[in-house]
Amino acid sequence: MEQSIQMIKDRIEEITAGLAPELKKLALDIHANPEPGRKEHQACQWQMELLKKHGFTVSGNFCGIETAYQAVYKSKKPGPKLAMLAEYDALPELGHGCGHNLIAMISVGSGVVIKEFTDTYGGEIHVIGTPAEETDGAKIEMAEKGAFKQYDAVMMAHPFEENGSSINTMAMVSRSYEFFGKSAHAANSPEKGINALDAMINFFNLVNAMRQQTRPDTRIHGVIREGGKAPNVIPDYTEALFYIRANKMDYVQTLLEKVNSCAAGAAAGTGCTMKVSKVEADFKDTDSNMALNELACQQMEAFGVTMPRLGRETQPGSSDLGDVSYECPAIQLMCGMGREDGEEHYVAHTKEFAAHACSPRALENALIFVKGFALTAVRLITEPEHLAAIRAEFKERRAN
Repeated sequence: MEQSIQMIKDRIEEITAGLAPELKKLALDIHANPEPGRKEHQACQWQMELLKKHGFTVSGNFCGIETAYQAVYKSKKPGPKLAMLAEYDALPELGHGCGHNLIAMISVGSGVVIKEFTDTYGGEIHVIGTPAEETDGAKIEMAEKGAFKQYDAVMMAHPFEENGSSINTMAMVSRSYEFFGKSAHAANSPEKGINALDAMINFFNLVNAMRQQTRPDTRIHGVIREGGKAPNVIPDYTEALFYIRANKMDYVQTLLEKVNSCAAGAAAGTGCTMKVSKVEADFKDTDSNMALNELACQQMEAFGVTMPRLGRETQPGSSDLGDVSYECPAIQLMCGMGREDGEEHYVAHTKEFAAHACSPRALENALIFVKGFALTAVRLITEPEHLAAIRAEFKERRAN
């Protein structure tokens, strides 16, 4: 078997080397042409054209989302159904400050390399284009429509400074809180007013008091987006946006009820009325499949990279992959972009991150991840014990 695996590795190396110019061009073109969520028309088209060129059946407008796509390659032999997820939306002003151009490169490249091995060993490989991760999270809408239930395993990798195992992210909900009062002249007739800003200030104070009785993983952060117009006019309207996060969605829902109660109390105490509105999609926590994670990390290491293991530790931030991970076994590995000697550390959503996302070092490491995912797919197809362990873990996690 070792000789067979070495032959497979050699073939993966050969295919990836042949694809490398096209994949690097894809990543660099997307990087040079940043498009915000739901408007990634060119990035979507470039990926669809490349996948179609390499024998995939490609459909746009996937799940009714204009800049989403599904590319499918089915072999003539039975086997598992695997998927690679691509992201390609950019950030306002920062461009690809989260490196989604590299995610598209890795997922498209992995799909094309895996294709040959499904012909040999069976199964099918899908590449799914998922827009708007930075905003309303298209994967959430896709999950609600049942798009991921069919897969035995879903994989992707997100750029970071260093390589690492799959990321477990926090659950998050976002809500707008509006308070409605009555305007009056603050000096001449204040008794005629109902102060919506007082309600807002009391709301923030109640939330701050509530924090003392929350778990350590709680993150509640809000900003006042409308607080009044002039000091001598009692504000009749105020509005704030809050993000509420925790390690697990069930606790986020508990926190949301408490925050809503704070808003209702603040309104009642000042004579205002209030309204709570959902602003963005609710992001579930990411529950990485550890059996799939370990298998994929080992295959990356087989191609010479180091993959520190994070275990089930939750990382700051939120991702729409969380909703996918509740529908099927899923992972999101960390693909390192590295840094030069003496260079300071950098993080996502910065100009420095965007600059690294088109660097030669980042592109070369992305190609290693293409190879590692391809070898992972081969092991999933040819060694059924891996799929059995992955399915057993997924079933157990969803039962709890």
